[in-house]
Amino acid sequence: MVAADCLMYDIDIMRLTACGLLPRTLRIRQPHAHPSYELHYVIAGRGSFELRGEHSAVRPGDFFYTCPTTMHRMDIPDGEYLLQYVAFVELDADRDTDLADDLDAQLGEGRVRRIGDRYHALFARLSRQSLSSDVRQHRAASAKMTDFLYDLMIDARATPGSHPAIERALDFMGSHVSGAFVLDELLEELNLDKSYFIRLFKKNIGLPPMKYAMNLKMSAASDLLRTTNDPLAAVAARVGFDDEYHFAKRFKQWSGTAPG
Repeated sequence: MVAADCLMYDIDIMRLTACGLLPRTLRIRQPHAHPSYELHYVIAGRGSFELRGEHSAVRPGDFFYTCPTTMHRMDIPDGEYLLQYVAFVELDADRDTDLADDLDAQLGEGRVRRIGDRYHALFARLSRQSLSSDVRQHRAASAKMTDFLYDLMIDARATPGSHPAIERALDFMGSHVSGAFVLDELLEELNLDKSYFIRLFKKNIGLPPMKYAMNLKMSAASDLLRTTNDPLAAVAARVGFDDEYHFAKRFKQWSGTAPG
């Protein structure tokens, strides 16, 4: 039995249409809008978000969204970068006004929320599933996104930040997407024991550091393959692979499909 005052939502109405890691070099300076909800989850770098003439600084662990047709823009200072997952979600405006109202009341369009680093693994998985040709993967991704948004609405309080070393590690990894990532170099910068750091990272992020770093590279590569006409060797080089065949093998392991 369901209580009479308990709102029920049809999860099929909330549909995740795309999710990906934007290339850190991508800069869209002009105001723009989309026909669906646009969700941003920042994982590295610095920048600001402009909505209706108001600017909000964004940093790793921040989440915010815009409604369909709302003009907005991201500002990344020269010499800086911003690495973020962007997801597009569709709601049925006629059948799901209660859910849309809850999003606005609990989260607020354009309101930058500090949710921390614990959702990195989730967004990496959503990115992989959104690329799949299997409709079941798309439905699973939509359900996961629905669950994520419900969690944020239920607990609308800001989530405390993670261990300072994790934020530094994420920033380091984000700045090394286009080159080789060497764990020992990161450990030297953090001055932490390897075993301790791996446990700490997995506790906060949900993945071992090397796997997370590879997810960043593969997510960036998938966006390059989708948005540019660069040959496979060039895409591989832009995410730190000298051998395009090795890159193709790792990409297929990550996404389930061959690149291209």
